[in-house]
Amino acid sequence: MFESPKSLLEVCIDFICNNVLSLCELYLDDTEEHSPNSLGTAVCGRASSDGSSSLATRLSFRYPDAFLPAEISEQLLSNLCEKKTLSDLTITLFDSKSTRLRHVRLKDASALSAKGLKVLKQHKVVDLTVNGLKITVNDLISCLGDWSLQNLRSLSVAKGSFMDCSRYCMVVTLSKLRSLHTLNVSGTEFNKHGLEIVVEDLPLLESLDISCTKVDDITPLKKCKNRLKTLNMYNLKINESADLISVLLELNELRNLDISDEKNTHALNSVLGPEKQKVTDFLKAVDCMPYLTNLDISGKGDIDPKDLREFIKAHPHLRFLGLVSTDACYHDVLTNPSDEDYRPELVVTGTATEAQILEGLRRYTSRPLYLEKCLFNLFRLTHNFLESRIDVIKLVLPAMREHPQEVRVQVPCTACLYNLTKAEFSIMIHPSILKQIVELTMTAMEVYSTNYRLQMNTLLILCSDRILQEITFDKYRCARLVLNSLLAFNEPSMNRMSVAICSILAAKISTVETSMLGAQPRYMSKLLAMVWSKVESKSGDITMKFTLSALWNLTDESATTCKVFLDEGGLELFLKVLESFQGQYSVETKVLGSLNNIAEQVLLHICLAMVHLHGQYPQYQVEMNY
Repeated sequence: MFESPKSLLEVCIDFICNNVLSLCELYLDDTEEHSPNSLGTAVCGRASSDGSSSLATRLSFRYPDAFLPAEISEQLLSNLCEKKTLSDLTITLFDSKSTRLRHVRLKDASALSAKGLKVLKQHKVVDLTVNGLKITVNDLISCLGDWSLQNLRSLSVAKGSFMDCSRYCMVVTLSKLRSLHTLNVSGTEFNKHGLEIVVEDLPLLESLDISCTKVDDITPLKKCKNRLKTLNMYNLKINESADLISVLLELNELRNLDISDEKNTHALNSVLGPEKQKVTDFLKAVDCMPYLTNLDISGKGDIDPKDLREFIKAHPHLRFLGLVSTDACYHDVLTNPSDEDYRPELVVTGTATEAQILEGLRRYTSRPLYLEKCLFNLFRLTHNFLESRIDVIKLVLPAMREHPQEVRVQVPCTACLYNLTKAEFSIMIHPSILKQIVELTMTAMEVYSTNYRLQMNTLLILCSDRILQEITFDKYRCARLVLNSLLAFNEPSMNRMSVAICSILAAKISTVETSMLGAQPRYMSKLLAMVWSKVESKSGDITMKFTLSALWNLTDESATTCKVFLDEGGLELFLKVLESFQGQYSVETKVLGSLNNIAEQVLLHICLAMVHLHGQYPQYQVEMNY
C-alpha cells in the first residue's frame, strides 16, 4: 500500500521554497545609506528570476501582516537550505517581525556570508547548527545577539573553520557562550589548545564532538570528568605519548562514547593510538563508565569476543553498540537470540544482519567508508526481498544525496535502488519517492559519465514503465544523459536500455527540447549506426525497434532533427531498411513514420524529390533558414 502523502504543512513549505522570490517583495534596506538619486528609503518591487536587484537588499512577504510561528519558520529555513536556495538575500526573509527562530539548523551554509547571517541577531536562538561555513566560527558568533550569546545551549559548526586571515586557529569567542551544553566542532581545525579553553571557560559543557579535528591529546578532559556525558572522537589521531586509555577510564559520567575509526587509514595513530592502547584494553575495564548507554568502536580490529561479552554484561544500561568494519558484529551474543547473554534491546551497527545494516545506514550518513560496507551487504540482501521496502529506500536515498562525489557510495546505492524498485515493487512506491530516486540517479549519471557499473545501474533504474510513464521529472535532462551513456559505451544490454528509454522520453518532451537533442549530430550518428548494424546482420530485434521508435519521436515536428537525420545519411539507410525488412510491419511502420515527419518539413521536400528522381540523397547540404 502507498505510504501517506505529505502533510498540508509540508506541501505549503515546499511551495514557498520553490517560489520564494515570486511570493515576496524586494525592499531597499532602511539602514543602508542611499544616494540623492535613490527612489526613497524603501523601494519595493518584484524579484527578478535570479533574485538579484540593484536596489533591493531585503525580502519581505507580500502580505505585511504575515507571521510564521517558530516551528514553521525553522522548517522553512531548513528546507530552503536543503534545496540550495538559501542565500544572503533569501535569509533576509526571516525578519523577527514576521518569523521566529529558536532552533536554527543549516546543514550546508556555504552560500551564506556574515552579512546574511546577521539576521540571527534579531532572534533568541538556543540551538544553532551551521555546518560548512565559508566564514570563520568567530564571525558566526559575532552574528548572534546578546540574548543568544548568554543563552545558547547547543552549537554545531561541523566542517567550518576557526582559522583567521593569518591562518591562526582562533577559538576564544567560544568562551562567550557560557550557557553552552553541547558543542560540535568535528571536521574543523579545533586543537588541544581549543580543548583546554572550552573545558575551562564553558562550565555547563556536557556534550562534545571533536571527531576529525586536530586534537591529539584529550588530557584536558579530566577537568570536566564529573559533567561530561557525551564524547565523540571518530577518526581522531592521538599522539603516542598521550595516555588515552587512562583519561577515558576517568570519564565515569559518560553516557555516550564514540571512539570509532576508519580502519587502516592511519595505522597506529588511530583514536586508540599505539599498540599498547588497544580497544580490548578498554573493554577489559568493565567497571568504567557505569551509566554508558551508547558505545561506538567501529573500525577496531582487535576486539576480543570474550572481552566484549563481559563488557556488555557489566553495562546493563547499554542500548547501542557500533561495530561496523569489525568481525565482532557476527558474535553470537549479538546475533543469536538463543545465546544466554543476548539482549534484544541492544541496537547494533554492523554487517551481520539486516537490522545491523539498516541501523548503520541510519546512523552513518556522513561516513562514506561505513556506508560503502553497509550498502554492499544490503545489496546482497535485496535479492531476496519479496515485497516493496520503502523503509529501506528511505535509508539509501540520504546516503546517495549526502555523497554525490563518492563513487564508492553511488555505485552500491544505485545497485540497491534498482533491486528495490524493479518490476512490481515500483507499483507500491509513492511517486514522490520515485521522483527523488530519478533525480539522484540523474545526478550520479552526470558526475560519473564514464563509470560503466554506475551507468549500467542507473539505466536499469530508469528502464521502468512506471517511472517513464507516470513520474514527473526533467525528461529532457534524462534523455540527454541516457544518450550520452549510449555514446560512452557500446554494450548490447546498455544499448537496448538506452534506446528504450529514449524512445519513450522523446515522445514526452517539447518540440524545442526534441530539436535540442536532434541538433546534436553525434546522437543522430550513433542511433543511425545502430540501425545500420542491424541491417547488416538482418536482425530486426527489440533494440532495432526501440532505436527506430526513438528516431521517429525525435524527428516529430522538428525540422532541425530532420535535417540532421538527412545530413547523417538517414534517408539512404531507411530505404535499405525497407528493402531488408519487407513485410515486417512493426519495422516498416516506424521507418515510414520518420519519413513522414521529414515530408512534413516543406524545406526538405527537395531532398525527397532528389531521392525519387535519382534514388539517392543529394551530395550537398541543404541550406535551411528558420
